[in-house]
Amino acid sequence: MTRDEQAMLAFATTWLPFGGGDEHIFPEFGLSPAAFYQRILTLVDRRFVSDVDLATRQHLRELCSSKLSHSSPINSDRP
Repeated sequence: MTRDEQAMLAFATTWLPFGGGDEHIFPEFGLSPAAFYQRILTLVDRRFVSDVDLATRQHLRELCSSKLSHSSPINSDRP
């Protein structure tokens, strides 16, 4: 896992109890929330990610799926 991926996963895990921290995603990573949650979803589905326990991975999947289902597909690369 790259340093950027580790930082994104740490951010997502930290903000998980608070609903994601959407307003901080673009300033921190330069990504729209939709792009960020898509990347997190991809990361937690990788088998070799051992930094996050199974329960947290499931909660992250649920958060990302929920966020992505509410995001607009138009201009999803912009905040």
